[in-house]
Amino acid sequence: MVFRFGARELRLFSTITTFGTPVDITLDEVAIESYYPADAESAAYFTESPP
Repeated sequence: MVFRFGARELRLFSTITTFGTPVDITLDEVAIESYYPADAESAAYFTESPP
């Protein structure tokens, strides 16, 4: 996924984690989608201090 903020581009990739077992109906549809930086420039954006 690519986000553009003016001249800056942030590149991210995602993973989806699902929970539950075939007999556990309460966790049947629980899924968490997480996004991670795909390159060093994107990682730096999320770790730098705000001005």
